Amino acid sequence: MADRVISWYIHKATLANNVAGTNISTEYVLDDDYIPVRCVIRQKEAQAGDANIFDINDDGVSIFPSVKPSINQGVLETIWEAFLDTLTYMKKDSVVTLDADQISGTVPGAYLSVHLEMDKA
Repeated sequence: MADRVISWYIHKATLANNVAGTNISTEYVLDDDYIPVRCVIRQKEAQAGDANIFDINDDGVSIFPSVKPSINQGVLETIWEAFLDTLTYMKKDSVVTLDADQISGTVPGAYLSVHLEMDKA
């Protein structure tokens, strides 16, 4: 079980308005040093068309390699465990934010949550 989980929730109406962009939800400030373990994306209504793609930033820098976590057409949950090779840990007091790099323009999905699970460094 993770030592800390940060969660973001994106409502159906927000997805429908194609919220693609930076800092689309709450910012978090870390209370300790953490190592990211996995990212879980869930939605109650799957999207159609293109994948919804997300990025999590630690002080403005992505914690993922060039391929970012995504949830594809017809899928309600995806688990992502690939993080940047150079990321040793996320420092105490750093600001963690969520970006939506792409939201499906066909049917965007609904009631989406992104969870970042972390262990203490």
